[in-house]
Amino acid sequence: YPWQGLGWKMDPWMSGSEGFLPARQAFGHTGWTGTCLWADRDTGNYAILLSNTCHPDRNRRNNRTLRTTFFKPVSRALYPRTTNVHTGLDRLLWDNFDGVLGRHLGVLTNDAAVDSIGRPVLDVLGLHSEIILRRIFTPEHGLRGQAEAGEFVASQGGRTPIVSLYGERKRPTREELAGLELFLVDLPDVGARYYTYIHTMKECMAACAEAGVPMMILDRPNPLGGTVLEGPVAEQHGSIVCTAPIPARHGMTLGETALYFQQQYFSGTRLQLTVSICDNWPRERWFDDCSLPFVPPSPNIPDAETALFYAGMCLFEGTNMNEGRGTDTPFKICGAPWLDAQAVVHAIRPEDAPGFRLLATKYTPRSIPGKATNPRHLDTACDGIRVQLLDPNGARPFTLAVALLNAIQERHPKEFAFTSFFDTLAGGARLRTLIESNIGTREIIAQFDAELRAFDAKRPKRYQTAAGLYS
Repeated sequence: YPWQGLGWKMDPWMSGSEGFLPARQAFGHTGWTGTCLWADRDTGNYAILLSNTCHPDRNRRNNRTLRTTFFKPVSRALYPRTTNVHTGLDRLLWDNFDGVLGRHLGVLTNDAAVDSIGRPVLDVLGLHSEIILRRIFTPEHGLRGQAEAGEFVASQGGRTPIVSLYGERKRPTREELAGLELFLVDLPDVGARYYTYIHTMKECMAACAEAGVPMMILDRPNPLGGTVLEGPVAEQHGSIVCTAPIPARHGMTLGETALYFQQQYFSGTRLQLTVSICDNWPRERWFDDCSLPFVPPSPNIPDAETALFYAGMCLFEGTNMNEGRGTDTPFKICGAPWLDAQAVVHAIRPEDAPGFRLLATKYTPRSIPGKATNPRHLDTACDGIRVQLLDPNGARPFTLAVALLNAIQERHPKEFAFTSFFDTLAGGARLRTLIESNIGTREIIAQFDAELRAFDAKRPKRYQTAAGLYS
């Protein structure tokens, strides 16, 4: 267990009984009378509580409340922007695999699902001899997360079969679920409706509901944070890139998304769903604030910053422009041979690109096997617009994408075109119609305000903000 030391507690948990400093490199110790200390090896911060909770007698002592009352405001003062999150996988290990040992398991995952020290979920499950893994299920991009977008992934036989749910079919069969006593899900979602992993999870939920196999979600933070919602709530849904009536940037963790699907689609079924929640994730924190290792969940999402861009710039996949595939910066650049990039950049007001800077550039999409073998405008010089992130907390990538589409269409009415895939990504024709009507970006975004507020009011929220955690 990575958080145990000789005589010291390591890597403190918010849900522990000691109080804590929210730093991955913290170590601490507690005394029977109530005295407690934590020290952070990286920053040199430390906090010591000297106390005697044996008064008035040992039967009425309350160390937990005392330590929490002391360390929470200290934590808020010393770490106003960062935290140390533990995933549902970490919790499973912390609890010595409670609820999993001795049960025949199926696992939906890939190698990007790692614990707080970077071990893939299958390696973590292999730490205990009583884990009985019967079948592995994989989403788009395969177990290694290295297959290109849309690439057929084959299943594999062997002692523990690997069943691809992005090959001949998208749902486990009843035969594949037969004999399973628990279906574990640990997938690193990216917080955008277009990403196919939540659709794969929903298909597995349907199969487990029919077969009567209990499901457990090992939760992870939403890498984009959980407070900001963007884009229309999908009116047309059910496709793998638009699976449900949720916003483009939906603000839910994988576990919260599963709970939403349970309410929306599986009420009254035999689905038994539990969620192993994260520890110490204030929902406004985006991934780089969480002290967790980032493993690319797919070839064109190399880091958390790209995941943020993807929540808006993925819309360019539904146009005749290149969306950055075939470059080292997918979704951070867009372009076409006919684009007047400088004019487009000058046309976009700063308030329509919150949190970003736009620069005109030139580039040529190349074939990159394993990432983008045949990107749009392959080997053709493009005028492009490079997007730089200034403020991840203030960034609104969906607003940025709408502003770019608005300006490009206005300046290139003959060259620019939407494809039929755009309406699939956007959850219906409404967004395209609004852009084609030549109204302003802010006017378009305002069209979604009421539905986003309504969705926010009903979506599951298992996690507090920092104000609630550290107050």
